[in-house]
Amino acid sequence: MIVLYSQYFNSGISRRLGRKISRERAKNYSDGKLEQILKSMNVKYEVRDAHYSRIPYEDSKMFIVDGDIKKSTLIKIVEEKLQ
Repeated sequence: MIVLYSQYFNSGISRRLGRKISRERAKNYSDGKLEQILKSMNVKYEVRDAHYSRIPYEDSKMFIVDGDIKKSTLIKIVEEKLQ
């Protein structure tokens, strides 16, 4: 099980606060696009409302993904598809 927070892809925050991809690719991000990417990968996932620990005052989405892939690999795949 892999947990992805929408802050990982938010262009408005710094890497220190949790962004995991380049700012240029993050500008193309939306929660809907992430759902489309996960659907195109044919993986089971669940979306929940959450608060990311480094920014607890900001609302976020948490994507819980079932799969045998590493978290870093999944983040790189999402970054590639956010063109």
